[in-house]
Amino acid sequence: MQYCHGLRYDLQVMLADKRVPWRLFLVALIAAVACCVGCRTSPEDAAPGSSEESVGSPTPLPTTERLVTPSLSTPTALPASPRAEEVEAPSPRPSQAAAPSPEPSQSAAAVWCADEELLTGPTDVPLSSAYAPTPSHRDAALEEVIRSSLGDEVDSYGVVVKNLVSGAVAEVNSHKPFETASLFKLWVMYEVYKQVELDLVDMGEELLVTPYYASWDAGSLPVEVCDTLTVRHALWAMITYSDNTSGFLLLDRVGPGNINRDLQALGLTESAFGQEDVISTAADMALFLEMLVLGADVSREASREMLDLMLAQKVRDRLPALLPPGTEVAHKTGNLPEVTHDVGIVYAPQPTYVIAVLSDRGGESEPIAVLSRAIYDYFNR
Repeated sequence: MQYCHGLRYDLQVMLADKRVPWRLFLVALIAAVACCVGCRTSPEDAAPGSSEESVGSPTPLPTTERLVTPSLSTPTALPASPRAEEVEAPSPRPSQAAAPSPEPSQSAAAVWCADEELLTGPTDVPLSSAYAPTPSHRDAALEEVIRSSLGDEVDSYGVVVKNLVSGAVAEVNSHKPFETASLFKLWVMYEVYKQVELDLVDMGEELLVTPYYASWDAGSLPVEVCDTLTVRHALWAMITYSDNTSGFLLLDRVGPGNINRDLQALGLTESAFGQEDVISTAADMALFLEMLVLGADVSREASREMLDLMLAQKVRDRLPALLPPGTEVAHKTGNLPEVTHDVGIVYAPQPTYVIAVLSDRGGESEPIAVLSRAIYDYFNR
């Protein structure tokens, strides 16, 4: 670079000296121009943030490397969602969506993270066995309690309640289909535990939070973009905080097709995990919950862990809201602008019962809370 500046100085001297032949001047001029062009492209002079630097590191990360954050010690170490209400993903979910392009100033690691392909589930997963519900009989008095509680809005609801001790069942619009909203995360949870039992998924496996998956977050994502979540911590965030990013990571990891086939195999024939929508009924959700609480699905240990996740649910403005303090409710909520749901198992002093309440009335949690208390009082009168 000093040599370049010297040539520019020599050129000035020659211009001032009229004795210098023009041929020599022309040669010197060409040399000075060539040298100065080299100076402009020298890496030493490249300004921070220039186009050369923004491309990324000169030695990009290999495609097999993962940027791993320090692992969280236990699921309870995850921070609580900063939002008071449950967050939901847009519906329907696109089947394939490209990850957002990185900003020019991102590092090579972030560029690699954005280019990562979507997860895919295993193939040839054995089907689950059909679940046979325990014997039941109709409880007409309980049905009247449900209808009286919901009043003129009863047609907007699908409700099933089953006493797991006596077998008494009350149903109102139990086969009416609804968009599931976040209730589908219960099916994802089931499929994860099933594939763990089959050694197709490991609880300690790390899932990369690419910009695509992070785009589903609505305030409850417990890590940063391009960090990782273990399968176990993703389960915790998906169920207890209804975290969307964790839900879609796990959904793709186990495969939507595997979930859909298992729903039919289990006997949830009114439920569907399709490309356009995800639907279910109160009858199917109640059947699924009964299967969980009786440990007749994957294994008794897996059922206990799934119920523990549901007991830790942080959104408690529906089924548990008006129940006596200390009443344990293992449940999962779901809401979108046009629907409000809550389904779960209530461990009451008298019977343990399953309750599934689905509605097409968006943002209305209070009627579900009032109905839940009426059913509790009926069983514990």
